[in-house]
Amino acid sequence: TGDLLQFAASGGHVRSGERCIEMLGPFRSAVVAINNEVLAPMGAPNVVLFLARQPGSADIDVVTGDPWHSPETRTLEITVQPWSG
Repeated sequence: TGDLLQFAASGGHVRSGERCIEMLGPFRSAVVAINNEVLAPMGAPNVVLFLARQPGSADIDVVTGDPWHSPETRTLEITVQPWSG
């Protein structure tokens, strides 16, 4: 629990196990310049983040490729185990 999953993808969805894992959203990577200006390229999102909230199983969809012309969806089964720190 508490782990953050990062995928190079343009979208995603939690199919089941919403209590176990949460999609934080699709994002577009960017860089902060020396003058604190955020420099971000134009285009579709390229990073999707999921947060493991509590132990259990979840099924998630991860969408890769161009979201407007040729998206590909892959379904992944995620098992979240308790943190044993």
